Amino acid sequence: MRSFTVHLPPLVSEEERLAQAVFVRDGFHAVALLAPPLWLLWYRQWLGLALYIVAMLVLDFSAEYVSVWAILIVNLLFGIGLALEASTLRRWRLDARGWQMAAALSAHDLEDAELRFFSGLAQGNRRPVQPVPAILQNGLSSTRPSTGAATPSIIGYQ
Repeated sequence: MRSFTVHLPPLVSEEERLAQAVFVRDGFHAVALLAPPLWLLWYRQWLGLALYIVAMLVLDFSAEYVSVWAILIVNLLFGIGLALEASTLRRWRLDARGWQMAAALSAHDLEDAELRFFSGLAQGNRRPVQPVPAILQNGLSSTRPSTGAATPSIIGYQ
């Protein structure tokens, strides 16, 4: 089963928000690996496209200093990274435009995800939008309630 997140736009009426809901599938995106500029254009990732073009220009200009194989490997690794994080880029873009994540669910495909989300709404099982994270003293965000004590910046600290 695949994981999906559901994002709702910041519109006035709930009916309009549900009509324009966006379902973002988590996982590997083959098109982002095979044709990164096309994927970035399709999902209107303008900053990502600009950074991709700059990275490819740097690789082209470095061709006289490194081997062709090194350029191919770096290009392949860049494509794999983009393909793995493509859904995260979409979520960041939606979040920057004010969209709220309404749900995270598992489904076999997009149609099944839509059916699960909207049938859950019809049954009144809608979970509230996740709480806005509180900003800690060190600038990191946390959804845990603040205890007033400083939180150490250790990876995996509970």
